[in-house]
Amino acid sequence: MPTAASSQQALKLNFKEDTLTTVSRDALRAMAKKLGFNETQTVLFALARLRDEVFNEQEMEKFMPLTKEHHEEIAKAEPRRRGKVLDSLL
Repeated sequence: MPTAASSQQALKLNFKEDTLTTVSRDALRAMAKKLGFNETQTVLFALARLRDEVFNEQEMEKFMPLTKEHHEEIAKAEPRRRGKVLDSLL
C-alpha cells in the first residue's frame, strides 16, 4: 500500500528524442496541453494507464486505496474508547 512519504518522492526525467520507448519534452508539453493537464499530471496519468495494462487484478490490489471492507476490518480491530464525552467543541 502506498504511503504518504512515497507520494512526495521526486523523480528526475531525462528526455530524449521521440522513439518507441522514449518521449521528448516537446511531446510531453503537447500531450499536457491536449489533455488540459500540467506536465506532472500528464506523466502520472500515463504511468497509471501503463500500470493498468501491466499488472493483473491481484497484483493491482497492493497499489489501490483501501476498500470499504478494509475500512470495516480496521474499525473492528480498533480498540474501543472508554469513558464518557463530557463536552464537545461543536
